[in-house]
Amino acid sequence: MKETYYLEDVEQLKVLSDPLRLKVLWEITDEARTGKMIAAILEVPAPKIHYHLKELERVGLISVQKTEEKNGIIQKFYRPIARNFSVENILKQHKEDVKEELSDTLRENVLISLDKTKSYLRRVNSSLFEEWKQIKFGYDQLYLNESQIKEFEEKAKELQTLIRTFKENRQKDGELYHMLLLAFPFQETEYPDE
Repeated sequence: MKETYYLEDVEQLKVLSDPLRLKVLWEITDEARTGKMIAAILEVPAPKIHYHLKELERVGLISVQKTEEKNGIIQKFYRPIARNFSVENILKQHKEDVKEELSDTLRENVLISLDKTKSYLRRVNSSLFEEWKQIKFGYDQLYLNESQIKEFEEKAKELQTLIRTFKENRQKDGELYHMLLLAFPFQETEYPDE
């Protein structure tokens, strides 16, 4: 699996802009799964998941990683073609055409990551919270100018590289951590979406 795939056309972005398809991608990023497995996790009818898998496969965003025969039926296990999807190339050519899809897709992706984080937190053994040294978190709002934003982006890239190195060189005595780093300019709307 590639680390980053640069979306090639607007059709890929449109397929990716569906909230359920984003949830499907999140469920197969770390582990190959069948449509039936994904349907059970997301509590969505299997035929609906199979439709969305076909759409993601049609535009080349996922592929079948392996197949297994079970009771005479061939099961397909899907994975995304990359861990991350970049819209950089599309923005260069079609920025005005894709503004709405891009905005919806990015917002939904962040919301899904927050839901995942909430889900993991709910499943954490409560004794973990007795030892605060094991939990690393921070919350802040601050005003940043252009040079500070660039400095933050550079440090975030360094952190992503460090995380990637840790993933590639997983230690046997390591403990599983869930991490979420999120920063965005906050301009409150008069009527925010629920």
